[in-house]
Amino acid sequence: MIDKIKKLCEEKYPERHYYYHILSVVDNALVLGKKLNADLEVVELAAYLHDIAWGFEEIVRDNNHHETGAEKAEEILNKFNYPKETIDKVKHCVVAHRGRSDSKPETLEAEIVANADAMAHFDAFPDLLLFFNEGNSFEDSISELSGKIERDWALKLTLPEAKELSKEKYTAIKLLLNEMQKYIDKRHK
Repeated sequence: MIDKIKKLCEEKYPERHYYYHILSVVDNALVLGKKLNADLEVVELAAYLHDIAWGFEEIVRDNNHHETGAEKAEEILNKFNYPKETIDKVKHCVVAHRGRSDSKPETLEAEIVANADAMAHFDAFPDLLLFFNEGNSFEDSISELSGKIERDWALKLTLPEAKELSKEKYTAIKLLLNEMQKYIDKRHK
């Protein structure tokens, strides 16, 4: 059944988002799920579906795609006759993956998906730069990217296992961003 969900996601998500974010979230979520003895079916389904709202409508930055995505995930999982208990668990993971104050992860599986989402930003951070650079100056994009990386590290990586797996990438990204900031600062002197 997961193969049908995977195929649907591959068709629905924008190609770049699927290959450079979703698959990374799935990989990271499964690694964490195995380490922490989580429900791997819920973790994998939620990892594939956590951003599914992006595949169905125009989504802009700072939206409520986590809420819309939970509704879409429920529709999809109902279509494939998943049990209500599984659907409810996946919906919670989707709605909580951003770690917003109104929708914090309350289960191990939801915490894993939220952490895996942040970890994916370290895996494909050049894609984030392209995202932030749309309509912004390069300097503003670097600043936004630096803030996003710091928020992910400090706030979204709540599992020690996720921090350990991401530490080397985080350190490398910080080095690159700090070096870039030096050139930006020189330019504006």
